[in-house]
Amino acid sequence: MSDNLAIIFGGPSPEHDISILTGLQTSRVLSSKNKVLNIYWSQDNKWYLVDENLESKDFIENTTILKKELNVRLDSNPGFYYKKKKLDISLIINSCHGGPGEDGTLQSLLELLEIQYSGPSISTSQLCMDKYAFFTLMSKNKIPVLNTHLISDNNKPDFQGPYILKPRFGGSSIGVELVENYQTALTITRNSTLYKQGAILQPYLQHSDDLLVGVRTYPKINYSDVEKPIRSSNNEMFSYKDKYLENGGLEGSRRELPAKIDVLLKNQIIEILNNLLSILEIKGICRVDFLSKGNEVYLNEVNTIPGSYALYLWEHVGFSKFDLLNDMVNETKLKTNNWTNEGSDGTALKTAKDIQSKLG
Repeated sequence: MSDNLAIIFGGPSPEHDISILTGLQTSRVLSSKNKVLNIYWSQDNKWYLVDENLESKDFIENTTILKKELNVRLDSNPGFYYKKKKLDISLIINSCHGGPGEDGTLQSLLELLEIQYSGPSISTSQLCMDKYAFFTLMSKNKIPVLNTHLISDNNKPDFQGPYILKPRFGGSSIGVELVENYQTALTITRNSTLYKQGAILQPYLQHSDDLLVGVRTYPKINYSDVEKPIRSSNNEMFSYKDKYLENGGLEGSRRELPAKIDVLLKNQIIEILNNLLSILEIKGICRVDFLSKGNEVYLNEVNTIPGSYALYLWEHVGFSKFDLLNDMVNETKLKTNNWTNEGSDGTALKTAKDIQSKLG
């Protein structure tokens, strides 16, 4: 593995705290055998070089760890700089969740900085973060998904409640609510910043189960065991509390792993995954979430950078945490810049009339 490897975590997102946990875990695993730089992206949009042995509690109002502020330069020698020295980085493991770290924004910046990054492309990142666009593409390709309605004042859904209300962009079940009617959904979206970029409604599947599968794409495509999370008592859905606040966090959450599901249901999941990967250019380690009820299964969403990379899903499959992350690093090394200057040979400039004539 390269000595110029860095991990970025944090970011101005509702999932900022979960990203810190993912970044620190990733750093601890990879730095056991390699030199790793740790870049913390703060909630106020600043960048810091931080020590590798920090704990999550160190980021709670502890400004002493934020001594090495970095600058981002987009010039003839682009990159991250500490004071006047450019950090020697050619590859970044993106451990950011939600917001600009996962929606293609950070990916765009890293391409401008000419730094290879883990995970999917800009376009795939954007698509998987946008729940309405994701639903539209999946439904057009005959992949089973729940009906999804984009909320607006004058456009009611064509299916009956109760509904699941979700931010159009985001993850970790933040802002996900069970609502009885459309008016309640409108009231909630108008009074919370979680929905300022839009919100969607989906039908509530009572007595349904969440089923989660890890996917890795290098050196070949592999699927993890299927997980069935165990919800807290009286919980109608797999909530943020279930995922991150119970039993010490995601790895300690109650679960059935492998899930005790019918072979027919598992085969449906595998078929959907195969079709999904033929449509989307997924890279790295992601988690694909499903909802099942009876013999029916629906694709819910693709988490391109899941919490802790969902490494716990692979424990019974024979892949160690280091091997999974190391393979993701090696996959990232193979990425190439997708830009091209073909066609920009000056012909259009030579044949163009003066600018004033174009303005009329």
